[in-house]
Amino acid sequence: MLWLKIKYRIQLLFQTILFKIGFSKFLLRNRYGERIVVFHGIDKKGETKYNSRFISEEYFEHFISYVTKNYNIISLDDFYAKKFKKNTLNIAITFDDGYANNYNYAIPILKKHNVPASFYITTIKNQSSFLWADFVDLVSFYSDKKVITFNGKEFVKKKNEFYSGNNSLKSELKNVSFDKIQQVYEIFIDDWQKIKQQNFGDYWQLMTEKEIEEIAKHPLFTIGAHGFTHANLVAISTNESKQEISHSKNELEKICNSHITEFAFPFGHYSDELVEYCRKIGYSKILLVDYNNNEDKKNELLKNRFVINPYISFEQQLYFLLRGKY
Repeated sequence: MLWLKIKYRIQLLFQTILFKIGFSKFLLRNRYGERIVVFHGIDKKGETKYNSRFISEEYFEHFISYVTKNYNIISLDDFYAKKFKKNTLNIAITFDDGYANNYNYAIPILKKHNVPASFYITTIKNQSSFLWADFVDLVSFYSDKKVITFNGKEFVKKKNEFYSGNNSLKSELKNVSFDKIQQVYEIFIDDWQKIKQQNFGDYWQLMTEKEIEEIAKHPLFTIGAHGFTHANLVAISTNESKQEISHSKNELEKICNSHITEFAFPFGHYSDELVEYCRKIGYSKILLVDYNNNEDKKNELLKNRFVINPYISFEQQLYFLLRGKY
């Protein structure tokens, strides 16, 4: 693992040098490919001190403007129907989580450039105004607490995160049910109240039902489900996972007054049993991050996605996008 990180950093350095000495045209030459790109949050400046989920509004506009001029942007429906152009990169745009910043910043840019996109919504809004991962990122960064106890373990604050040994609090929470996660809310309740009074809404606020409904009605966009609590569905019980999957579908169908046929697995983690359950209840497009195995690549319901990296340059991002991997 360490060697792979070193190799990756050397590769980035080498690319940076090549870009600076004029090899951009060679490195970014168009080629045939099929990519579903996944974004999460959009903010005003591309803040990365909390997590890796946010890029700036300016960066997103630059990205959309570039790919519409140089590649072939298609809807997810057309991607599944394999309506690809030859000799160019074919791209479908998706967003996970259901942040209000998608509505505020991404939607106007997508409309401006006439770009289709799919939005995968976590449907916890009626129970909570935020997702647990955003809560943990923000309170970990701003809390004055040095040590907390959760799940029978002591977590110590190091570099704006809490760790028990080498295991972060966020990693711990990826492997427990939402009932357990809510115990962390109680630990940091005072910190969260202070955070909510600050101008940090872009990093935790979710779309309203009215905004989701409006997006669903627009001909460029589709709405899909992303679970109820954004739990890691392979880490909780099968019954809980199925409830998460069906609940998000049912809630969104009420909001959008239409069938919801797309599902994106939180964190990209899935199992054969859960994929089959998704198919059984009416999902015809199921999105991942990476395939569990080569056999899953043959399943026409499943598609992997390319995650945007906010820590590299725009040119490097295009290079890896064309290549199809980091």
